[in-house]
Amino acid sequence: MIRGVTREDVWKAVSENLRRDFGRMLDVRDVRRVRRVSGDAWIVTVALAAPSGDLHVADIAVDDAGTISPILNADHVVDAVRRAESFSLRPPPVDELADFGGEPASNDEDSALDMLTEVEEPLEQRVAAAMAKGDPVSLGLARELLPRMLGDHERRGTTLFTMAEVEVKLGEPGLARGYLEAATREFADRFDLPALEKAAAFALDLSGREAFAGSAIHALLDQTRARLAPLESVFHAKAFGGLSEDLRRQVARRLTLRTLAPEEMLVREGEPSSSLFVVKSGLLGVWLEKPSGGAWMVRSCFPGWLLGESSVLGGARARCTASLRAERVSEVWILPGVDVRAVMEEDIAFGQRIAETKQLHRIDSFFSMHETMGQLDVQVRDDVLSCIQRLESFDEETILLLADVVPEVACLVARGSIGLFNGEAKDPVGVVAPDSFYGVRDAIHRIAPSVTAIARPGTTVAFFDGARLQKLCERSPEHVVAVLERLG
Repeated sequence: MIRGVTREDVWKAVSENLRRDFGRMLDVRDVRRVRRVSGDAWIVTVALAAPSGDLHVADIAVDDAGTISPILNADHVVDAVRRAESFSLRPPPVDELADFGGEPASNDEDSALDMLTEVEEPLEQRVAAAMAKGDPVSLGLARELLPRMLGDHERRGTTLFTMAEVEVKLGEPGLARGYLEAATREFADRFDLPALEKAAAFALDLSGREAFAGSAIHALLDQTRARLAPLESVFHAKAFGGLSEDLRRQVARRLTLRTLAPEEMLVREGEPSSSLFVVKSGLLGVWLEKPSGGAWMVRSCFPGWLLGESSVLGGARARCTASLRAERVSEVWILPGVDVRAVMEEDIAFGQRIAETKQLHRIDSFFSMHETMGQLDVQVRDDVLSCIQRLESFDEETILLLADVVPEVACLVARGSIGLFNGEAKDPVGVVAPDSFYGVRDAIHRIAPSVTAIARPGTTVAFFDGARLQKLCERSPEHVVAVLERLG
């Protein structure tokens, strides 16, 4: 089992496995955490140590049950050697022939351009200088440069706000309103109320009172303010709302309240998970480690949010699957995991609510790191999560979607796989692997697929309501629809 273990534990376990099967021929070169629908997993890079340097053999996955995929054998080693030999036989780049009379790879003009690029001012400074000048040519330069700053996730809202300011100065209020709405969504995702109120004031001035009153920006402002209202009691949180009076007294006796300063860490990813948390007031940020290093905030949690389910559902060695940080002065109720388990044993419905919360948080973490879903703001991801009908596991082959029938649901494979079959053919024409979607576009556009989708034994699938996905697309901007269409 890797649940509750560290990166070093995985490194050691895989290294020992390789030693047993390959001696000292293969070794681990990197271990990185990945987010999956079924929970956290690890990707392990395995290399062959050769005199000429390491040869990449494979990236293997280790799931939460300790299962390694693929299982390495001699063929993987042979393939790695053949790839290296094939690469060594390729013609060298032109610049490597320069010493033998070939043309140089670059001329003086290119070198001068490279030097200019190296000393070029940072984008932020160039944009600020262009904005300060304020003439049409300078503003046009700012318009050109600003989209290049959108890759900075932390400052995306501020960049979009600046883009709106530029468009107003260039006489394009329609474009400005679009950028402004996108900026407010970013601010709302982070519950940055001061920035959101500043954007709302800008929108009010731009659109007028009557248009602003019915705008999406006004709605976002109201929703954000309402969500930040403190909870009077932990029993106002959804998960604790249905407890009996006896269980409420039991919970109240073990409950403690902790106040956090801005940027104070409640827990860190990878630490032992021992308590359940409920946000009473303020705002907690959920921070996930990036595969490339560092961390980024993927969601803000407002009063009423329940966090730390791993402490009661992750086993004795459970670890925190994310870091939790106070983004402003915040209060958090803390309940020891052992006491939560005691309540779960007496109230099955309460236990079910905790389990459902954990699964939703897993899928949300997967969405936030997904190359396609990660492009959507938190509100849209929440809307997609709300379309989930159920999670279901299959012990035997089961038909999920029939060929030539418009699907009522879309699928996300959590474990196992779905085979796609043409007619009576025994072999599938395609396989939907774990962490992959199937049928989203068909469900949205009411298209009947030409193949039958069959879940294989041991498969777990999250089903999304097709009608709700369709309605979500009808009320969403074009870029949201485009992202959902690309799923699977």
